[in-house]
Amino acid sequence: MPLKTFILSSLFVFFCYIGKAQLLKPGFDKEEYIEMLKINHKVHLALETWPDTAGFPMPERYNFVYRSPRGAFDNIWDLWVHRQKKIAVVAVQGSIATQASFLANLYAAMVPAAGSLQLDRNSTFNYQLSEHPNAAVHAGWLIAMAYLSASIEHKIDSCYRSGIKDFILTGHSQGGGITFLLTAHLRQLAASGKLPADITFKTYCSAGPKPGNLFFAYDYENRTKGGWAFNVVNTADWVPDVPFSIQTVNDFTAVNPFRGAKAMIRKQKFPNNIALRHVYNKLDRPSRRAQRNYERYLGKMVSKMVRRQIPDIRMPEYYQSNYYVRTGNTIVLYPDSAYDQQYGKEGVDKIWQHHFPQPYLFLMQRY
Repeated sequence: MPLKTFILSSLFVFFCYIGKAQLLKPGFDKEEYIEMLKINHKVHLALETWPDTAGFPMPERYNFVYRSPRGAFDNIWDLWVHRQKKIAVVAVQGSIATQASFLANLYAAMVPAAGSLQLDRNSTFNYQLSEHPNAAVHAGWLIAMAYLSASIEHKIDSCYRSGIKDFILTGHSQGGGITFLLTAHLRQLAASGKLPADITFKTYCSAGPKPGNLFFAYDYENRTKGGWAFNVVNTADWVPDVPFSIQTVNDFTAVNPFRGAKAMIRKQKFPNNIALRHVYNKLDRPSRRAQRNYERYLGKMVSKMVRRQIPDIRMPEYYQSNYYVRTGNTIVLYPDSAYDQQYGKEGVDKIWQHHFPQPYLFLMQRY
């Protein structure tokens, strides 16, 4: 074979392989997200109500394939498949109007981002959502993700055997919070060889709340760097603000001078050491007290209600922090005068007005 022909043939095979190997591209894609928003709207509705969508459009590029059974906190997820390309979507439902669903949000104590939890007498969920020893995540959403993960992994395996290697992970509201953790879990499974290494995951959280602490956020952002994960936020929406965050001295990185402030104060001469210690305690003790109360009420107290819902659940020891931070690459949607005319301005009488997929779609179409 002539050299020129050989080179051209090799290039053709190479580019065909690249095109086949990865259909999803890094970077935020407006139209891609709009399709996810449409899917997220449908995953919040009963299947029989889909014909009556109150004017909200159906996805144009994806077909519905599967809906999971209900999980521990009434969670479900849907599987959608692209009509023309080998791409599948895992869409996690957000909060619905049940006590169990909101219980997942209230269980806001932090637990380590790596460990195990007992789901029932015969099932233990092992997880490593971060490699940082100080990373911690939201307890309720971890439980929800753990119960959904087995069926999700099973369907990913089925899709892979049918030739699908590209997956979009998405969720709106609580679904976004769970999807943060699901993304970290599935990427770790792929990195450890428990899922095929040539699977591509791309994440679109939508109206997602804060899923964990700073160390989890750093790790998550490092794992998804290069444009593989986004959280789309409407600035008029309150849900991305939660859970509320408490930062103590223990939440600083090890080299932060505030971590060693007590030792430095002890070295000062009298009476400066007394005065500085008094000021330090005034700053330090309120945040520590607030953190302990947070853990007491949104951890230990809520856990009793969780055990009534899931009798055999056994959680790891709480991580003594509630320093929740915004996580991932954030796409900010700013309301304008046209939005205000359509949906009204922010106000306590409109707590859900700015949170549903409709206002997000309105702003994204103008993005």
